[in-house]
Amino acid sequence: MRKPICLLLPLLCATFLVAAGCLPEEEEEVFDEAAFKAVNEYVREMSMVLRDTIPDLRGWVREYYVEDLPLTYDEERREWLREHKENIEAVRNKFRENDFPTEEEIAEWEVVVARGEQEWMLEGEEVNAALDKLDELRLEVTGTIEMIERAEGELDMEQSEKVLELIEEIEPVVEEVRAVFFR
Repeated sequence: MRKPICLLLPLLCATFLVAAGCLPEEEEEVFDEAAFKAVNEYVREMSMVLRDTIPDLRGWVREYYVEDLPLTYDEERREWLREHKENIEAVRNKFRENDFPTEEEIAEWEVVVARGEQEWMLEGEEVNAALDKLDELRLEVTGTIEMIERAEGELDMEQSEKVLELIEEIEPVVEEVRAVFFR
């Protein structure tokens, strides 16, 4: 009786190994690290170029030193603002028009990010919301520069107030967006 059991044991082991090989493998989700780095770099560079506009938006040339408003911008200042607009658009084009991940791809992200001793879960929806906020700010800054250009640097009170509100908004929005990525 022992012989048949000894013969069956290798047969059972072989059957188990073949069956185990036939089991569907658990699909391991592959994270696109290059896409994550592209988003990271985009946020870093766009943050810098948006912040760089603040001094030139603030640095209006006043005809009358008694009043600050309405704002006026001389030709040199307007040229600097045009350069800022070009830089902003260049950063956008550099990243968003190439191999930048889609909103759908980003929405699926769940990434543990570690910076220094801090570690947190970065979720795609949060990333998309931050990118939307950064894009809105980009459009507002470039739109304001275009408004200054159309007015040939001579703003009325309403336009001046819009510029002043934007100046106050840039830094907090940039910090809020950067906090998502660079806590």
